[in-house]
Amino acid sequence: MAHKENAQRLPVLFTSGTYYEVGHNVGTVFKEWIHKYFNASLIPSHLLPFYNTHKGREIFDEYLKASESSFPQYVTELRGMSDGSGMPFENLFLLNIAKETYFLDLMEAKHNPEQHIHGCSSVYLNTPDLKILAQNEDIDSFGEPYFYIISAHIIDPGAQKGTVTCEEEHFTALSCPEMLPGFTFGFNKYGLAYAINATVPMKGSVGGTPAGLITRGLLSASSVDEMVRISRNEGYGASDGFNANIASVNHNEMWSLEVGPGKFESPLKLTTIHEQVDPDKPCHYFHFNSYYHLKDVEQNFNLPSSNARTKRAREMLPPRTLKDIKAVLGDTQNKMYPIYRCAKGPDPSLTGSTVVFDLLKKTMEVYTENPKKDNAPLVKLPLTL
Repeated sequence: MAHKENAQRLPVLFTSGTYYEVGHNVGTVFKEWIHKYFNASLIPSHLLPFYNTHKGREIFDEYLKASESSFPQYVTELRGMSDGSGMPFENLFLLNIAKETYFLDLMEAKHNPEQHIHGCSSVYLNTPDLKILAQNEDIDSFGEPYFYIISAHIIDPGAQKGTVTCEEEHFTALSCPEMLPGFTFGFNKYGLAYAINATVPMKGSVGGTPAGLITRGLLSASSVDEMVRISRNEGYGASDGFNANIASVNHNEMWSLEVGPGKFESPLKLTTIHEQVDPDKPCHYFHFNSYYHLKDVEQNFNLPSSNARTKRAREMLPPRTLKDIKAVLGDTQNKMYPIYRCAKGPDPSLTGSTVVFDLLKKTMEVYTENPKKDNAPLVKLPLTL
């Protein structure tokens, strides 16, 4: 497939320092990619003109104010990226609030949300002998060559604090130039691994914290309860919704955390995926961009790809092995809206990578080709830091 020409390239940057220094290192190393991604994105043609209106600047300032109050250290990290890359801070921040702005501007104009919200497909398997969390990372068709992995050790006792109060972070996460790390998948020094699955609430919340900063905060969490507290973001809430699929090397349970937009506190629902010891009972769980448990959020159901992926996964035999999981995530039977997406036909997105967290083997594998074809992972890292 043409979009896989650059697939076998996934740099890993090991970096340490303060929040600003780590951001600056990322910006310096990936300067060219940051500029190329920005120029290829919808920001210059869609969001910059909106930002230059009175309404657009007001919304930008609201998001920035909430971010500086609730997660100031991550705004500092983003300013480091700006200085390191030479990309104006305003442009980088626009990349981090793009989804929120599409809700407030483009969706009001009745644009198709799946043109801008690319989803992801998540599969869990939880038995005593196999504990897997896997996800397809779906992206813009132009974004694939710009993925990279950041392994960061941040020590910054002097950093201004908000919702996240720790002075040290150590994590590894997939990232790309439009976002801080945390909005795709990653793991941290506490043995927590997670993968973000987009959700599509009907409306965002101006005045809430951008979801990308909240998910960046999840990389700092020492427990699932801490992830819940950070996602609730008391006093500010989230401007947009998301779903965090969570697993831990230290627990038998896995979790699905659905988060909705809210101005002063995010509505959320934590669902436990218990270990299933009976081989005759289902031991899997899927997530395909809808709110399955959180009932307090009005969501958009007009999502052809999400609906088709959900339907197809439920038609397949319930996964019982890692090979079964790869078969689900690599499925292309629906030519218009496959689970493994290829940016053809009416579906504008493609699957840029597939992650497999094996909690018993304590590994993270990343595939950049269809995983059902028995390809070796391009990257394999231990879930230890």
